[in-house]
Amino acid sequence: MKKIITAATLVLLVTFYLPACKKSDKQPTTLEKIQGKWLLDIDVSNDHFSGEDNIITITGMPSDIIDFRTDGKVYTNIQGQLDTTTYSLSGDTKIIIDGNLNYDITTLTSTSFVLHEKEIGTGTDFYEETLTLKK
Repeated sequence: MKKIITAATLVLLVTFYLPACKKSDKQPTTLEKIQGKWLLDIDVSNDHFSGEDNIITITGMPSDIIDFRTDGKVYTNIQGQLDTTTYSLSGDTKIIIDGNLNYDITTLTSTSFVLHEKEIGTGTDFYEETLTLKK
């Protein structure tokens, strides 16, 4: 009888305590989600002046890469043009690139990263850009 009680107790302990030992699913931070190599999907910019839109669309090629590194630098290779600059986060919804480009993070998943910036000029003039990146 003692063996049955001991076995039953052991089964109950394993049933209730092992799931409690399971590692919790820690969600990555915004910074952790951003870091790494992203492929440029599309870059749409609009330099709106004198009442007219002047839209430029760049469709990414497989070699068009934006690499956010852990040291706060971002390396880009867009249309064969290499560049290195800095980036930092302002909260979880904004990224600042090169110290003066303030992008809103509109989408950030493990496979999709969308940035949007709008600078207001004089009168009705403005400059707007949306970068869509993917992994």
